[in-house]
Amino acid sequence: MATLKSSRIVIVGGGIIGSSVACALAGAGAGVEVVVIEPDPTYEWAATPRATGTIRRTFTLAEKIEMSNFAHEVYSDFSALTAINGEEIADVQFNKGGFLYMAWGTEEVAKMIRARDIIEEHYPLIDLLDAKEISALYPSICTDDVDVGLFAPDDGWIDPASALHGFAKKAKSFGAQYVKDRVVDIKTSGRLVTEVVLESGEKLKADAVVNCANCWAADVGSMVGMKLPVRPLRRMTYYFDVRANLEKLPLTRDINGVSVRPEGAGYITGVTNYEEQYGFNWNLDYDWFDQTIWPAIAARIPAFEAVKLESCWSGHYDMNTFDKTAIIGPWTGGIENFYVAAGFSGHGLQQAPAVGRGIKELIIDGGYQTIDLSRFGYQRILDESPLLDEGPKS
Repeated sequence: MATLKSSRIVIVGGGIIGSSVACALAGAGAGVEVVVIEPDPTYEWAATPRATGTIRRTFTLAEKIEMSNFAHEVYSDFSALTAINGEEIADVQFNKGGFLYMAWGTEEVAKMIRARDIIEEHYPLIDLLDAKEISALYPSICTDDVDVGLFAPDDGWIDPASALHGFAKKAKSFGAQYVKDRVVDIKTSGRLVTEVVLESGEKLKADAVVNCANCWAADVGSMVGMKLPVRPLRRMTYYFDVRANLEKLPLTRDINGVSVRPEGAGYITGVTNYEEQYGFNWNLDYDWFDQTIWPAIAARIPAFEAVKLESCWSGHYDMNTFDKTAIIGPWTGGIENFYVAAGFSGHGLQQAPAVGRGIKELIIDGGYQTIDLSRFGYQRILDESPLLDEGPKS
């Protein structure tokens, strides 16, 4: 793959992925001009500010674990890494409160053991706890039905909005241009993108285009004939308070996907409903909390039988409906200078630093130099060969 020098790279979408890519590309120099097209610079409806901010390594794909290892490095030192002229501009408040996934039954326990064996090759602190060990660490958690817990003691969560704005501001300090507009067409010649057409009527010459349009990635892909299986899926989050004084809890999740973790003076909880119809849905469903989530968290942590629901919000995953794993890289054999970073299915925040670096390596260096993300490429979609992660549900 040839490298690009003295070229214009247009990034479609300035969210956490697009801004991480812009930061890496603009920071690399090499005479590259980076232009980010973002229709909503306030990010009012963007996915990242509505995310829960989790940073975890509990995956069974080696590349995902390594991406999260890199996210730990970046977010642990984010204020210094994104400082501008010595002034720190973004504090992501990385809370390494731990992740605890609990399971029961022979089949699920076997899955946890397999996951532990894979993860510990890349993250040696991962551990399997039995019910007594969990209760000793966290007395508030009911473990009557638990056989095993997969425990990552220093995984945690960050402030998503600070991460997004930190990447964007740092990218701008490197010279990246953020344009408030919308891409409506992409012109090609042969197997190359040549021009990006904006809603305002402006046309931008492009030597490469990176599709970081999140839930809109399929629409952008269709402009060059690339069929991307990416659709928006609503994910509601609920914030509640409880009177009981509890020990400092980790993010706690059962095999049914319901999770809960501390947030400020209270807690946030939610579960992804994979049966819900794809599409944008900003409605808030309080019955979902009352009938599905509250009974589950109260059964696991009895103190949550008496809670006060304070707020709820909806965000959207850019779901890869094919295999729930991100699509990253060029359209090899198609439009060769059209790149994709989309379909993160709820993992974009923690994978953003590595994806930004990886796209930079592809475009500037001619190939992956650090984490080899080749298996995340578009070819697996064409080959109908899913890249599945057998780790705990997100």
